[in-house]
Amino acid sequence: MRQKWRICGDVLLLVALVSCRRTPTPAPEHLSISVPYELDSLDPHARNTISNFAVLSHFYEPLVRTDARLKVQPCLARTWETPDPVTWIFHLEPTARFHSGRPIRARDVVSTIERLRENPRLEMRAYTVYISDVAEIDPLRVRIRTTRPLAALLNRLNFVRIIPEGATQKDLEARVDGTGPYRLAAYKRGEVVRMERFDRYWGNRVAFDHVDFSLNRSPEQAADDLASGRCQLVQSASRKLEEVINRSDRYELLVHGGLFMKYLAYDVARDVTPYCSESRNPFKQVLVRQAINMAIDRQEIASRLSPHTVPASQLVPHFVFGFNPNVAQTSPDLHKAKDLLRQAGFPDGFAVTLHVRQILGETGDLVAEQLARVGIRVEQRILPDHDFFEALDRRDASFYLTRLGCPTGEASFVLDSAIHTPDPTGSTGADNWGGYSNPEIDRAIEESAGVTDAGKRLSVLQRIMGSLMEELPWIPLYSDQEVYGIDRSIAWQPRYDSYIFAMEASPRRK
Repeated sequence: MRQKWRICGDVLLLVALVSCRRTPTPAPEHLSISVPYELDSLDPHARNTISNFAVLSHFYEPLVRTDARLKVQPCLARTWETPDPVTWIFHLEPTARFHSGRPIRARDVVSTIERLRENPRLEMRAYTVYISDVAEIDPLRVRIRTTRPLAALLNRLNFVRIIPEGATQKDLEARVDGTGPYRLAAYKRGEVVRMERFDRYWGNRVAFDHVDFSLNRSPEQAADDLASGRCQLVQSASRKLEEVINRSDRYELLVHGGLFMKYLAYDVARDVTPYCSESRNPFKQVLVRQAINMAIDRQEIASRLSPHTVPASQLVPHFVFGFNPNVAQTSPDLHKAKDLLRQAGFPDGFAVTLHVRQILGETGDLVAEQLARVGIRVEQRILPDHDFFEALDRRDASFYLTRLGCPTGEASFVLDSAIHTPDPTGSTGADNWGGYSNPEIDRAIEESAGVTDAGKRLSVLQRIMGSLMEELPWIPLYSDQEVYGIDRSIAWQPRYDSYIFAMEASPRRK
């Protein structure tokens, strides 16, 4: 999942808005949350972003969900079974109903998955690419077949929110009609989403009658939201927020491991790459990739960056299934890095343009500074997200800095999307912009998907992770730590995937 912040100025839907209220002690029925991101569509299938998923998950639900530690739990599917390695049968919750009042039925699930499979413009389609067939068995049973054995199907289905049968994009943008614990009360694009409790919700009753999400809040605004009492829960990695919290025992600072890995990657496919001073592409040589890896001082980056960060040793954080604890973090060694460049035929280094996402400009500065120590002369090209990803999709980059998350909690998602050889259908390699291709790694990724025994699958994924840190198709740098400020009157704990769900918060008992 790419972490994108999208800002749109027009109002899509406006009902009577009630702003976050300044109250010394928030009323138990109301919760106000301040977040740095935007909601740019009410269609739960349109965007594969943290922002859209976090907000719309209050309204729409999947067959199965993951808890705060990314463990799969039942949701609209009460139970399921796998009669053979490619067939899954889901038994639906009979009491679940849409906000319109209609009970959910198997045909809604079928219609949802077929919509995603048939429309390449829907970004959440990425989570259904291995589904070959979906059918109604009876009103409360659905059969899903996959193109190959897929042990991580449940983790992927967490991101497939069920909509009413026949709902179009126009319908979904005009009216929210999910099965979730909250209904949409008001939405002003770029400013606020207000929701109210759905009293006919099939699951556990949520603690708050009303919830406001204040959107697109800058670090300064977020700190003021908490200090003024307008909001009781704030997501922001700013030093100012910490200052506010340190001035009063009313607030608590929560710091938690983040899901998104910041990394360097490069064109490893072309013999000649466009943004490099050399006539031959240096990144095709593993010795050059190893030299870059050894030139990077992750501890220095972590100490100098504004946000809280954790240096990385591999392609996923430690809490993701598939992390290999035996892979050590690379220590910087400038002498060895220079020697590797000399062995590769670049004793004086080379010059290259580094394409950088605008939100990672500070990291780009540090990377350029560190690589200069071994003779790699970096000129940054900093781009907003839209231009950056357009350039990568055109393969118009030689060296780039971005981030990628593994929201399923299973390393296979990153391996499929960013490591596997790109497939023309888009089912694999959608985020493999560098063109890395290794048939042995491809086979291992494909075979791991069919290993149903969790222990054995973990072992396979860890072996792949170890191999990749030798091959270095891309170089992990660090993952952010998510920082939250919370009023002590509210009980809530951060999730591994960084989402804030109001249904997981409650008034703190005295």
